[in-house]
Amino acid sequence: MASVDQELLYAIRAIEVLLESGVGVAEAMKHVADEEYGDLSSIFKQIFRDTDSGRAFADAIRTQSRKTDSPGLRRVLTTLVMSVEEDTNVIDRLRSIAEKEARDRRVELDGFIESLSGASEQFMIVSMLLPIIVVIGAVISGIMDNEAAAAFGGGMTMPAWCAPVAFVITGILLAGLITSTKSKEPGV
Repeated sequence: MASVDQELLYAIRAIEVLLESGVGVAEAMKHVADEEYGDLSSIFKQIFRDTDSGRAFADAIRTQSRKTDSPGLRRVLTTLVMSVEEDTNVIDRLRSIAEKEARDRRVELDGFIESLSGASEQFMIVSMLLPIIVVIGAVISGIMDNEAAAAFGGGMTMPAWCAPVAFVITGILLAGLITSTKSKEPGV
């Protein structure tokens, strides 16, 4: 369904442009079926396969409308059924559906951007601050390791394995932050 929703706005705009240029509903839908609109093209191809097997065009559209989980696609297909059955001009209706889809995408994107405000601070801490702290700790450990540093409380050393392990943990934390951020992406 995510693929359908991602491509839906582009397909609606393409159908709208084709209808405005005088192309019929079936030809506009055929364009979506033949072009690269992901799963949406497959749904439209199924409509034409059903039509080729003898089913009425409006019934084939209605069947796909019932099968889809995407509310936006359901609205588009219902509008196209109205156009086929009642021979009405649906350009304005498609335009309003496209505007609603675009508005929904903007809301999702704005929410994603707002959720990133804390993530940027986490990225800064993990990618810059932790490595600096590890390097400073390793340098101090190296300085305090010699006999001359004994007068200053020497003997405070960091084990040799500590710096590499800290860098590996930092890398794992960065990978986790990237994965977490990617999973929140709305995909618009």
